[in-house]
Amino acid sequence: MTRLLTLFFISFLCWAENVAAQEFVVFKVHTPFDMGQVMPDSGRVNDFYIRVGLQEGAQIGTVLNVYRDREIVADIGTFRVTDRHYIGRMRVITTNQEYSVSRVVDLANFSDPHRVLNAVVIGDYVQPVFVVSSENLFEQGSGSLRPEGQTEIARAALFIARFQPIKVRVEGHTDNTGDEDANMTLSQARAEAVMRTLIDDHGIDEEILVPVGYGEGKPLAPNDTPEGQRKNRRFEIVIEK
Repeated sequence: MTRLLTLFFISFLCWAENVAAQEFVVFKVHTPFDMGQVMPDSGRVNDFYIRVGLQEGAQIGTVLNVYRDREIVADIGTFRVTDRHYIGRMRVITTNQEYSVSRVVDLANFSDPHRVLNAVVIGDYVQPVFVVSSENLFEQGSGSLRPEGQTEIARAALFIARFQPIKVRVEGHTDNTGDEDANMTLSQARAEAVMRTLIDDHGIDEEILVPVGYGEGKPLAPNDTPEGQRKNRRFEIVIEK
C-alpha cells in the first residue's frame, strides 16, 4: 500500500512538471462507485478526467491510447532520454467543450520491465486513436491494399479530419510470426501504403502524416495464443498533437 501511494505521488509530481507540454493529460480521478475509498490509480474501477474535449474533436466513444513517459539515465555520464510506455486504452463516456470523462477498457498485459505500475494514474497522457485489424487492409504477407480496405481507410480519414491535427502517426504492427526483420520491413511498407492512400484518395495533408513500422516490437497482448496474435496484427492512426 505504501509503495502504491508513493508511485501515485511520483506520478502526480511528473504531471505537475509536464502538464504544459502535454495537452491531453489525465488531470483528475472520478470515482463513481464509492465516497473516495477506492485507490486513485485503480485502473479497473475509476473513471478519469482527461483534458481533451469537443473543441479538440473528442466524442462519446472516442478511443484513447494511454502513455507514460519515463526518463532513462545512461550508466556512464549524464546522458538522459525520455522513453514512452503504453499503459492501456480508455474510451470517452461523457464529454464537453474542454474535457472528457473516460473509462479504462484495456490495460497492457504484455511483459515490460519499465512499466512500473500497470494502471492509469494522474499525469499519464492520452492520444486519440483509430485502430483497424491488418486483415481488414492487407492479404497475409502482402504490402498491397485489399479493395475492401478502402472503407476502413475512408473511416480513418474522417477520424483524422475531426481532430484537425498537426501530427499523426500511421503505425503498422505485426505479431511475432516469421522473421523479425521481415516483419519490420513489411509493417513499414504497409504504413506507407496506408499513408499514401490517405493522401491520394482522401486529401489528408502529407505534411502531418508520419508512417512508422514497428513490426512485432509493440504488442498489445502476448503472442502465445492465436487471439493475442490477431490483436497484435493491427494499424493505429494516432493523433499525436
